[in-house]
Amino acid sequence: MKKKRFVLLVLIAMALSAMGFATPAAADDGHVAPPTPQPGFAPSLPRTFTPLDAVIEAATSILAAQKASSDGLSASRARSAPASVVPTLAPARAAPEARSYLRTFSSYDGLIEYANSLAATQEASDTRLAAVTAREEASRATLATVFDPRVRGGLLRSPTDVMDAATVQALQTELAKDVLTAQQLVANGAAMTTPTSWHLPLVGEDTQDFGPTPYYFEPALTYGGVYYPHFHTGTDIATAWGTPVLAPASGVVVFAGTMSDGAEVVVMTHYSGLVSMYAHLDNHVFPVPVKAGDTVQAGDRIGNVGLTGITTGAHLHWSVWRDGDLVDPLSMIGGQ
Repeated sequence: MKKKRFVLLVLIAMALSAMGFATPAAADDGHVAPPTPQPGFAPSLPRTFTPLDAVIEAATSILAAQKASSDGLSASRARSAPASVVPTLAPARAAPEARSYLRTFSSYDGLIEYANSLAATQEASDTRLAAVTAREEASRATLATVFDPRVRGGLLRSPTDVMDAATVQALQTELAKDVLTAQQLVANGAAMTTPTSWHLPLVGEDTQDFGPTPYYFEPALTYGGVYYPHFHTGTDIATAWGTPVLAPASGVVVFAGTMSDGAEVVVMTHYSGLVSMYAHLDNHVFPVPVKAGDTVQAGDRIGNVGLTGITTGAHLHWSVWRDGDLVDPLSMIGGQ
């Protein structure tokens, strides 16, 4: 028991020493002198301890007070510390904001006009983002040369090593503006797109080509400045009912639903002002797997061949527009 008490007293002495008190020293008469306060910390301490419980209680109280004081100092320093400075020249690209899409259309003309307007807006945003990004990269390259240690040390000459401070500052300001503009464009849905080759949405029999037709049920259309009494606005590809329809290129779904004639339709926008439509999809056994706002990649399933709408057999009606004008869908295969 005496040994345990001695060890405990040693531990308490070590704790007091760490808190700013000298280790108690033994007097000539063998008694332990009370601890001597060190500069900078002078709490009120009892000078004599008889019961062991009292010693432990006092030591515990001191430790708790010291911890509270330390925590308070840390919190004070945290409040007075300056906020972290976020670099303005390279902020993280923001994620695109969610966009609201119309859900119903009374006519195909209204649907396609709406899709083409979205495609035009997207193309303008993408074009601007590409220009701003190119200017941003050029500014970064110029500044990298200006601050190249070899140039600053006179070991290497470059067309930009004679820039004065005002010119450099102006370039840095312009760069910061371009970075912010690019961030805002991305937040609004702009993207750096790389045109890719298109592929057929499915394999089947081409039962009706794009263009003028003798079929009386096809509507009249003025195409390329020429009036046609009957014109087929897409390509019909017949195949087995339920065959998957795959996106021929990456894009964004702007409509997926049933039109007034009962046809299940998916419409997508693509890069460079392109719009594509897929009609007569099944909506009974194979519900359309995409919805407005979805981003799809080439080869993703966007539906299945069906018999919805006005049709005499299972097939896909596929139409494409570029900058608001109809184009032959088959002309897109292997092209951009």
